[in-house]
Amino acid sequence: MSDRNNLLLNNGSRANYQSTKILHKDDIVRRNPLVRTLSNNNNNNNNNNNNVPLNNNALTNDLEAVIGSTRQPEMTRKLRFWSLVPYYLPCFSWIPQYTWFKLISDFLAGISLASFQIPLALSYATSIAHVEPLCGLYSLAITPFIYAVFGSVPQMIVGPESAISLVVGQSVELLKSHDSALEIINISVVLTFISGAALLILGILRLGFLGNVLSRSLLRGFISSIGLVMIIDSLITELKLNKLLAGLKVHCHTSFEKVQFLIKYAPTNYHKPTALLSAIAFVTLFSIRLLKKRWMAKHRWLAFIPEILMVVIISIYLSATWEFKKQYGILIVGDFNTHAIDKLKNPISKENRKIMPQLLNTGVLISLLGFFESMTASKSLGTTYDLAISSNRELVALGSMNVIASLFGALPSFGGYGRSKINAFSGSKTVMSGVFMGSVTLITIRYLLPLIHYIPLCILSVITSIVGISLLEEAPSELKFHFRCKGYDELFVFAITVLATLLYSVEMGICIGCGYSIISIVKHSAKSRIQILGRVQGTREFANIDEYLDSDPIGDIETNKFVLEEIEGCLIVKIPEPLTFTNTDDLKERLNRLERFGSVKAHPGGPGGRSKDYTKCVIFDLHGMTSIDSSATQIFFDIVATYKKRKVKVFLARVLQSKQIRERLEKSGVTSMVIHTNEVTHMMPISKGTTNNGLMNVENSPYFNTIDDTLNVIESIDNGGQTNEEISIAESLLSATFVNSNIV
Repeated sequence: MSDRNNLLLNNGSRANYQSTKILHKDDIVRRNPLVRTLSNNNNNNNNNNNNVPLNNNALTNDLEAVIGSTRQPEMTRKLRFWSLVPYYLPCFSWIPQYTWFKLISDFLAGISLASFQIPLALSYATSIAHVEPLCGLYSLAITPFIYAVFGSVPQMIVGPESAISLVVGQSVELLKSHDSALEIINISVVLTFISGAALLILGILRLGFLGNVLSRSLLRGFISSIGLVMIIDSLITELKLNKLLAGLKVHCHTSFEKVQFLIKYAPTNYHKPTALLSAIAFVTLFSIRLLKKRWMAKHRWLAFIPEILMVVIISIYLSATWEFKKQYGILIVGDFNTHAIDKLKNPISKENRKIMPQLLNTGVLISLLGFFESMTASKSLGTTYDLAISSNRELVALGSMNVIASLFGALPSFGGYGRSKINAFSGSKTVMSGVFMGSVTLITIRYLLPLIHYIPLCILSVITSIVGISLLEEAPSELKFHFRCKGYDELFVFAITVLATLLYSVEMGICIGCGYSIISIVKHSAKSRIQILGRVQGTREFANIDEYLDSDPIGDIETNKFVLEEIEGCLIVKIPEPLTFTNTDDLKERLNRLERFGSVKAHPGGPGGRSKDYTKCVIFDLHGMTSIDSSATQIFFDIVATYKKRKVKVFLARVLQSKQIRERLEKSGVTSMVIHTNEVTHMMPISKGTTNNGLMNVENSPYFNTIDDTLNVIESIDNGGQTNEEISIAESLLSATFVNSNIV
């Protein structure tokens, strides 16, 4: 190559450049605009005086300076400590941009949340988890402060959850039945600590990818089923049928059984004052919500109207003034013990270590359920508000806050999609809304517990129903989308998740939905996607034969944009994916199907259209194989060894310049059994100083740069050393086109 077209960067007079690496000037100029400017200036100067030779040394020095300046930051740049802090402590990413507008929005949202989350936390603790009421309040008060530091989802609100509280309640009943002297508070402490520690370990080990099994259809099914469960459960309280339900001989566990109960008993046994108050509150909240949704685009100040807080305050005033419980029989929250937790608890004390083995499985189950429920909320919020969600950071946040909450005897706390959505409805901008909610809860624990006494339980149930309806709003459009796109697999996941939740339990819905998703992932990863390639007539391009046959009508030459040619006796197999132990066995079976039928889409039970003796050469196009594990290498070795035993020539083309891939292929012995680039020199005479068909025989390599180079070698071998120019076109190995093909 001439000096004008090449740039020699090594300079013998400089000690820093001892190698003889040559770079093309055109490549450098094309990749760097600064270099392009230098090159243009140099060329302009040269054009002005054609008798003056191009000063490559000057250009080289300029290019070295530019290349050095542009590469210097990539080589020497180090991340500063403060640039990493916002990643590990997300609070530092929003604190510098915090404004008074956001403060007011978060404050109003936090108060709105506290107005109904405090009574719900009390309800979860007493009626579902069977622990002290303050366990629920501390779960709502302490954890938002921890999440504000480590959490990365601005609208996420953490606190006790109904499904998690139900699991805690089952453990409390089981242990208390065996040991009546056991302190209930210790059970809550141990379960919260185990679940938090498990999540913290998963986060530190960066196992957040486990949340990827949650497909969007699974999340939507889970969210919709939770909404239905919330509406059904709330309806029982809104009609004051709790006592009747508890007195049945056959207890109604599932939501489906509760629906049957409502149909049978509600028309004749509902409590009229409670039902009337519930209806008024429901119509009020639902109407305000519709008006806000319709007019909020024009009147943004409507977002600051805390309708839930207004309804709760009015209900407290009316309940205290008109004595709802005494005069009308409407149930209220009532009195509870306020002195159950007077000091910090030790989760790993001697007393707690005794019951820890019995609660280990339950604690791990709680951590998994809580993680999936929190990821459901975070991913849904991330989709709605275009947020980048880190599963690992969420694991650390959830784990840290539960470990700390266990010191207070709090219930396990996780992110809830329902209350998080209400938080967004209320105008929340950052996680500070949760901090304000926690602050209000702490103030309530200290000063305002008497006010909670008067809140009607049916009002809390109405709020829960409104939340449940909001969870169902997005389901119809998503189902319509999947039906339009023929996403029947997604529809099936949605259906089984909802049915399992309604017919059995929330936990079963999660398990079945996740189980099906995991099976689908394994099935997808275990399926090999090899392709058989054919040459586009008149070119050096290759295309997937199966796609060609599917896309163009066979026999209609006029509609074909191109015609594919088969290489007689030669299979060109493209592996467009990494090879692992999961998909390499399937690769073996599909290669056998290729040889028998000429297509990977042919049914294996049909009669074979080809004999295995038809195959003389196999070319593996490995350009898409970005990695290969040891087990897959072993199976690939067996495949190549089988071909060699049958005297079938094997070629490796377009192998990536990956040290891991090439090292494994070489050390496993695969490369020793395939045709090398210079083996053609031993099979045919080549004139001295020349190459065969443009193929360079400089080094003995098992890897061919292109498929075309491989075909040149195959053709030269079969022609006894004659070049392509010495062979007539009629004797070429390129056979009939794939129009009216019989390969399938």
